[in-house]
Amino acid sequence: MSLPNFLCIGAPKCGTTSLFEILSQHPEIGLSSFKEPHFFNNDLNWEKGLEWYENNYFSKLDSKVIGEFTPTYLSSYSSPLRIKNSLGPDVKFIVLLRNPVERSYSHYLHSKRDEYEHFDFIDAILAEEGRLNKLDIKNDLISFLKYSYVYQSNYAHHIKNYLKYFHKSQFHFVFFDDFLSKRKDTIDNICSFLNVRQNLNMELNIKSNPASISRSIILKKIMLKKTFANKLLKILIPSFKLRQRIRNNIHAKNNKPIRKIPLTIKQRNFCYDNYFSKQILELEKILGINLDIWRT
Repeated sequence: MSLPNFLCIGAPKCGTTSLFEILSQHPEIGLSSFKEPHFFNNDLNWEKGLEWYENNYFSKLDSKVIGEFTPTYLSSYSSPLRIKNSLGPDVKFIVLLRNPVERSYSHYLHSKRDEYEHFDFIDAILAEEGRLNKLDIKNDLISFLKYSYVYQSNYAHHIKNYLKYFHKSQFHFVFFDDFLSKRKDTIDNICSFLNVRQNLNMELNIKSNPASISRSIILKKIMLKKTFANKLLKILIPSFKLRQRIRNNIHAKNNKPIRKIPLTIKQRNFCYDNYFSKQILELEKILGINLDIWRT
């Protein structure tokens, strides 16, 4: 079976799309037909079975290593055991981590762009726990993921869940700042971890999924809702793979980059003091590293 032997499990808004596009150039690496299959964390996809997963994302792949990227696997409670049972105990994981305050804010801006969010940032953070408690993740995974700004930034909590099922040596952690400033070294280290060739002539200066707004709010809403047009598209284009590629292209073309308004010092301190100071300490213990850079 052509199934992944490595997964990039997150975190969202940490450069996973750029990394996907870079690694897709490597001749020894085969990646899923498009990013974010959401197989292990989406019950509707999971119930379709492993054969559906393989046929829709990895058919005809014959590479030294095979991978897929779904950044929200990191925060998914059920995904680690499902991955172990489906892909075996030796699968490898790439995890990209970013200053949790910055990641949460970038996530918030993404939800704002998609017309999900109407609060300002601090109010959205304060409302998060109540929102998530009201959502049934099995029935409304999209909303749960859209509003979980702090939850998906609590890296220590989620990594500990994975370490129940996999050894720490199976994980390669990449820090967002290093990915930006030391791109070649970062890619070489990832290639070494995956046991594929390094120093290949690949385009590394790829920056995907920047802060953006929708060119057409109406088109964005149509794409996000279950409309007659979407049902008709499903009839006219039976191929799930082709429909997803069309949707991804439309989303990409409908977004235009904007200048991100930075957080104030007061906003940063509020988020750090109230939500992330203890999580960062715990993550330092798990990884055995110093993360003072996230405290400034």
